[in-house]
Amino acid sequence: MKLSVILVNWNTCDLTKQALASIYKETSGIDFEVIVVDNNSADNSVEMIKKEFPQVVLIVNPDNRGFGKANNQGLKIAQGDYLMFLNTDVVVLDSALNKLVNYLDQHADVMLVGPRLLNKDMTFQHACRRMLPNPLNSLFHLFGLTKIFKNNKLVNQYKQYAIDPEITGSTQALSGAAMMFRRQVYAEIGGFDERFFMYGEDLDFCKRVLDKGWKIVYVSDAKIIHFGGQSSGKRRVKSLVNFYEAMWLYYKKHFKYNFLIDLIVWLGIKFRMFLALSINIFKS
Repeated sequence: MKLSVILVNWNTCDLTKQALASIYKETSGIDFEVIVVDNNSADNSVEMIKKEFPQVVLIVNPDNRGFGKANNQGLKIAQGDYLMFLNTDVVVLDSALNKLVNYLDQHADVMLVGPRLLNKDMTFQHACRRMLPNPLNSLFHLFGLTKIFKNNKLVNQYKQYAIDPEITGSTQALSGAAMMFRRQVYAEIGGFDERFFMYGEDLDFCKRVLDKGWKIVYVSDAKIIHFGGQSSGKRRVKSLVNFYEAMWLYYKKHFKYNFLIDLIVWLGIKFRMFLALSINIFKS
């Protein structure tokens, strides 16, 4: 089998139906399977999948095991030479999965590829092609400086606003909403780090790929609409906490500084989390 596509569903029945329909409509000429891992949805997602897409390999969990762990469940049974993580809140456009497969077929030195992700208004999502976070570029990003100084290369190392999205090329990190990789990657570094319940697992995965000396490429002509935050938005406060906890976990795992710098980073993350939660409460 050429490709296994893995989706994790949690109470996104309508979006999951739309995503699956787009996969089957826009993917042809290759032998592929779709695996959906349901994290104990309370809507009728499971029933819908069984009825509308009986060809889907369905795993139904008795509880919400998180994004990373559920994707890893899919990896364990996947049969494809190429493996793909794909969110349920997407619409595949213009044979995007075929284009990613073709790119891997034609570039033996590339191990991980990702598509151009688009907002629902078809504007570019910068998170689909970015640098790995470090204390400096994370500081710029968290405090909104990247949006103010979009053309400053130092400030915009993380989201790379100044780089043309039309250009296919190497990058350090892709979005976990859509990434495809060779089975060799899974065999040698495993799947997502399951300590990341939600958020950060994609950056950690890309970091481990780069640490092996492998190449990651953003493929501009493979286009997928990504609505974003459709599951996390259902539990906004918990999602914010997960986000900032993931940030601290990523820092502890990949950076070794002294106590003072660690304390400054920890305080910065906690302050930004407090600010985000306060804004969320005020808006509510």
